[in-house]
Amino acid sequence: MMDDSTIVYAEAEAGTQTELINPNEIAALAKKPDNNKPPKDDERKYLWVIFASIVVLALFAAVILVGVQIHNHRQQQLAQEHARCESAMTELDKKAKQYEDLRSGDGAAAGAISDIQVADSGTVKLLDEQLKAQAPAATSCAVSSVDQYDARIQQIHDYEEWYDAHMRSLQEAVNGVNDSKQLKEVEEATATLDDTLREAQTTLDLTRGQVADEATWNRLSDLYTKAKQAEEGGKLDEITSVEQDIKTAIGDVNASRDKKIADDERKAREDAQKKAQAEADRRKAENQSNRDGDRNTNQNNGGNKENDRR
Repeated sequence: MMDDSTIVYAEAEAGTQTELINPNEIAALAKKPDNNKPPKDDERKYLWVIFASIVVLALFAAVILVGVQIHNHRQQQLAQEHARCESAMTELDKKAKQYEDLRSGDGAAAGAISDIQVADSGTVKLLDEQLKAQAPAATSCAVSSVDQYDARIQQIHDYEEWYDAHMRSLQEAVNGVNDSKQLKEVEEATATLDDTLREAQTTLDLTRGQVADEATWNRLSDLYTKAKQAEEGGKLDEITSVEQDIKTAIGDVNASRDKKIADDERKAREDAQKKAQAEADRRKAENQSNRDGDRNTNQNNGGNKENDRR
């Protein structure tokens, strides 16, 4: 009979022996320290594993933190670049509008002037070239990187320079056409004024002392002097205004001359009538005197004859 502490393990295969194992011995063996791996080494190993894990986690967290910071910094840079780009776009839009206003306003008005209306036809040709200039293509700040923003902002600045240059050249071309048109108008107005001045001089010469109202003649003479000064000044408004005034004054002088002629003729007729009437009255009186004298003579002769008969 076997002890309760003894367990019999039999192998299933034939030819093997039966081994008796005591559970107490197994427990004792489990408590017996392992001479090959001391417990302190396991603790160190576990500590190193924990430390390594912490380091890895810390590195991973640092990488994530750096990545987040880089991303935030990049987003901040992009926001700054976008704001800078939008500011540049605002200035570009302002200059583009100013250019278009000039082109469609004064530019279009000057462009309607033909080469026969100006003193220098080259100004019309130059303006036509400026009006046909191709403006820069539309652009925007729809980019995704700092480098692209830098390139786009540089492009915007280039466009601004284009508008600045063409605003100046277009304005100069517009001024050139307008000045040339005004110059021709001054030349034509001066030529017209010269003709009017010749007429005024002739009128002054022919009507000196021959007008009913000397004030009209003096006014024409003063306007003649003023017109000469206006010609030297070369101001279209003054030339045109004084030319019209001289024409009116010439008409006034001629009317005053005609009035004097009519007055003189009327006075001459009145004088002639007065002389004729005076002559008629004189002759009538003379005839009456002669008749009276004859009657007296006859009376005297009759008295003498009566005396002779006595």
